Amino acid sequence: MFLTLRVLHIVTGVFWAGSVFYLISFLAPAFREVGPDGAKVFASLRRRRMFTWVPVIAGVTVVSGLLLYGFRMGDGFDWARSREAMWLGLGAVTGIFALVLGILGMRGPTLAADDISREAGPMPAGAERDAKMAKAQKLRGRALMAGRATATLLLITVIAMSIARYR
Repeated sequence: MFLTLRVLHIVTGVFWAGSVFYLISFLAPAFREVGPDGAKVFASLRRRRMFTWVPVIAGVTVVSGLLLYGFRMGDGFDWARSREAMWLGLGAVTGIFALVLGILGMRGPTLAADDISREAGPMPAGAERDAKMAKAQKLRGRALMAGRATATLLLITVIAMSIARYR
């Protein structure tokens, strides 16, 4: 059971962190560069349920990690005071914050911006359309900032988890 949870935790964690790093480092800048043409790629990602699956996988990562930590706590309070436990705890805290920030700060505003843009797209040019597009752009900016913070938290998580055993 422990080994299965460990493999699940590592594989889903790699997928989650890799997805966020790729999105923030490459995909978001590409969307900004191509402008409205990026909507086609975004729509495809949405149809493939990327904005559902990545948070689900992130949740599996967090839950499996907490279960692993709980199993290790079975080794007693001496282990809980060890450097390994402290580094794993730091990784857990930053990972949980990354999950919450990713869902609330990235996913929510990103999908809301897409909905607003799709609604405004067919509208005739004018103040109402411009206001909707400005609101969508503001939401995208918030999502990008949250994405950068999420990526930073995940980087701390990955580092803490990877060095925990050796500290």
